[in-house]
Amino acid sequence: MKVLSVQIPAPCPLNCDFCRTPSHNEGNPEKILQSVKDRINNNGYEEVYITSNGETGLSAIFDPLIHFAEENELDVSVLCATEFSVIKGLCRVEISLNQYTEALAIRAVEKAKRLGVPVVISMVDTNTEITISLNAVMQKYEVDGVLVRALQKEGRSVRKAGSTRWLVRPGVDLGNFPVTAYDEFVFVDAKNTTCINYDGVVVPMLGGVQ
Repeated sequence: MKVLSVQIPAPCPLNCDFCRTPSHNEGNPEKILQSVKDRINNNGYEEVYITSNGETGLSAIFDPLIHFAEENELDVSVLCATEFSVIKGLCRVEISLNQYTEALAIRAVEKAKRLGVPVVISMVDTNTEITISLNAVMQKYEVDGVLVRALQKEGRSVRKAGSTRWLVRPGVDLGNFPVTAYDEFVFVDAKNTTCINYDGVVVPMLGGVQ
């Protein structure tokens, strides 16, 4: 399955100290939309994966991007932290859960369940003394998948730590999960995505290790 991964500018109500994105709401929304439109037609994409440098659903181009993907009969998945980004019809929502986002993330999980959207809990492995149990997280929040991502030196993160791993509940269809759009997935054999960054530029991967 081919995926178009898009990082869009967005404000954010949170301030996680290990955030890996550039400055919130930084970018070129018009160029992003044009870049997406230039690539969608006749390129065999089946899914659009939308992430951001803030809270994805608060972006000025979130709705237009969703609408354009739906017009072209493409699945849409979203990486976010709050219920603002959870909408009906997503093939998957990856909800960022950590000490800063927990209360909002739980509300987002609950909303996704009400809407019938498959849920993945996305966490960052900061390599502390606590080992994250994928099974325990899946059972606690009663979700369809868990993704633990290694911390990288990019954006506001100054550290590199941890490891990347994931778990999917048997029998659940999460679309193209995980999307290999970030440096921590370099060990995955198949490169299945084209990446458009917050400036509307096609790049090898979103973000980048410093």
